[in-house]
Amino acid sequence: MTGEDSGGSGSDSTTGDDSDLRSAMAARLREADGLLFCTDFDGTLAGIETDPDAPAIGTANRDALETLRDHPGVRVAVISGRELDDLRERVGIAGVDYAGNHGLELYQGEETSVHPEAAERERDLERIVEMVEDDLAGTDCFVENKTVSATIHYRNDPERKEAVHDAVETAVERVAPDGFEISTGKEIIELTPAVAWDKGRVVSQLMEDYPDSLAVYIGDDTTDEAAFRALSDEDISVHVGDDETAATYRLADPEGVTAFIEWVVEEGLDELDGHADAD
Repeated sequence: MTGEDSGGSGSDSTTGDDSDLRSAMAARLREADGLLFCTDFDGTLAGIETDPDAPAIGTANRDALETLRDHPGVRVAVISGRELDDLRERVGIAGVDYAGNHGLELYQGEETSVHPEAAERERDLERIVEMVEDDLAGTDCFVENKTVSATIHYRNDPERKEAVHDAVETAVERVAPDGFEISTGKEIIELTPAVAWDKGRVVSQLMEDYPDSLAVYIGDDTTDEAAFRALSDEDISVHVGDDETAATYRLADPEGVTAFIEWVVEEGLDELDGHADAD
């Protein structure tokens, strides 16, 4: 496997060797005018937990991201399916961009915006959540209502996977059959408004906001695939885990992500600074 081919979804060219990732990152930072460093939260900056309230960012990741934030040539963005307020509280780093609910909520430049079509469907989502919660009452499955989207968790009761899917599909069909999209993740079902917006769209917007920068995106789940596809062949896409992916590079787990971010701080920024000095 080569790691120099951007590949497609499930491409055999995706490399699992982080030395290839570091070599490519170093080479591209030498040519870059800036760095746009984007990362998912759950399964990336923090491990996957059974309880969605449990994941927390570690000290090493926090310190490294703060160092990146403080560099004049770097912009940091944390992009997640979590509700924006929850995400900002868990990460707790000022001066970076945050996108919650898969990009439907954006916090940038001290201002918060919500996709208008998503905001209009909050009441329908609330009704769908109530119906699904009634169907799942008495089980170990539960619904996380994130205001403009929802996540249905069945990690504690995986045998109910089909029943959970049926409950969600039935509720959507009854309330707003054309209003929401259903997608799957790691023992979860994601319910989002049917609007032309996802993590890929928000990454594209950030790339427009910070042109001439090398864009990096790190993520572990199916919703991150849109972000990988939004990047150019010259950017860096990193999948965490061993699932099929459109990303060019892989890291094994969140511990590998921490080691990579620390490398960016300790060595990668020197490559970026060297290019700036040469100019």
